Amino acid sequence: MSTHHGYEAMDFPSPKLEAWRYTDVRNIDIGLGVGKQEIEFSPFPDGVTFQKIDGSLLPEIGKRTDDKFTMLNEQYKEGIFIHVPKNKEATLSCKVTSVGGTIVSRTVIVLEEGASLKYSEEHRSKGDCFRNDGIFIFAAQNSRVNFENFQCWKHDVKSIGNWYAHLKDDSTVEWLFAQFGGKLSRVKIDSYLEGRGSNAFVKGVFFGDKEQHFDFSTNLYHKEENTSGNILVKGVVDGNSTSVFRGLIKIDKKAQNTNSYLADNSLVLSDGARSYSIPSLEIDANEVKASHGATLGKPDEEEIFYLMARGLRRKEAERLIIQGFFTPVIETARYKEDIEAALNDKVI
Repeated sequence: MSTHHGYEAMDFPSPKLEAWRYTDVRNIDIGLGVGKQEIEFSPFPDGVTFQKIDGSLLPEIGKRTDDKFTMLNEQYKEGIFIHVPKNKEATLSCKVTSVGGTIVSRTVIVLEEGASLKYSEEHRSKGDCFRNDGIFIFAAQNSRVNFENFQCWKHDVKSIGNWYAHLKDDSTVEWLFAQFGGKLSRVKIDSYLEGRGSNAFVKGVFFGDKEQHFDFSTNLYHKEENTSGNILVKGVVDGNSTSVFRGLIKIDKKAQNTNSYLADNSLVLSDGARSYSIPSLEIDANEVKASHGATLGKPDEEEIFYLMARGLRRKEAERLIIQGFFTPVIETARYKEDIEAALNDKVI
């Protein structure tokens, strides 16, 4: 790693590093040219601030220089800033179309005490591009944010996303991601439960086929007492696709009475597909409830036979089983219909 300033002087993360062992990003072309994207927002409620980031709006705690990609995002400081005032409730959505080039974007969301925000993003694409996205959520006492991200890019998109939430007393973040497109997509979600009684919930679904590669890291950092967390990620791999899931629950010594659970479940539809699962617990407190579970397998052949006996083709039977498999994650999703449409496009 070079000591020079700027992302240009930094090496790409090596597959020799544990966090990148299954995801080789050394051939990503960051220099595709100035990126173009189209963003359509829903109307902003009265009192809710929306503006472009000018570089000074991101709180000091949000600066990240972990690797070449976080440094790239830090250097450009482009994106949007959303501020929800005290005790205000707001719902916002946006549609993002990646047109081409290298797109570096960040979204900074700041909620004051007692504020509530439901925010959803729909991502699609028109051309070859590389995306580098940073999401930064700062939730004050007793605030709540629900963040939903649905992407169905074309196959010529590569993306690295780093999402962060910092939670004060009795605040809550709910993450939901649904990933279907792109050639390579890596998302890392770090939730810092810094206040007593704070909560972080992560749900996600993904479906890879052909040569797609998905890499997810979901990390809960319990730093104060009486916090709770739950991670549930469900994925499907078909063709020659691969998926990597890392989940971490880290409980500090003073984070007594923590309740945290991590689960990931994967279905493998073909002999050429691969799925890797690396869940872990790091517990330094003694009065806690924390556990993890992981499953990896194929769709139940008896269920498939049962459905085919009633006139369905095998792919139709598989699609019904996968819909049921995804239901615990997507049943309350605002993009539920889009997710089901994307699933139908995968299983035809």
